[in-house]
Amino acid sequence: MKSRARSIVSWIVAVLVGLMFIAAGVGKFQMSEAFASRFEAWGYPAGLSPIVGAAELVGGLMVLIPATAVYGAGIIAVVMVGATYTHLATGIGSPMSALIGLTLALILIWLRWSDRWWPKTDS
Repeated sequence: MKSRARSIVSWIVAVLVGLMFIAAGVGKFQMSEAFASRFEAWGYPAGLSPIVGAAELVGGLMVLIPATAVYGAGIIAVVMVGATYTHLATGIGSPMSALIGLTLALILIWLRWSDRWWPKTDS
């Protein structure tokens, strides 16, 4: 993918992922009792809900900053692996939103990885 096109696509994905996970993280704080009961239904302690919410919020903010985007997407990917496992293991809820979040986070890592580690070229 050409450098300019890759940059545009990576920004679109970053904004999409960022907004999605900022909203998810804030939602876990605004509806803390509802999410706490969901976590308990899945077999987790209720106190894990705000921790996951904080990870989603921080990851969502980090993907909007180019220097931290890969790390933020990594945080989100880890949370989404846990969410996918939880939905599949308990049979409660659909894992589709977690799989979509995981896929977008991995795409963002792929798009931004070269920006983070390899020198830029003029091509």
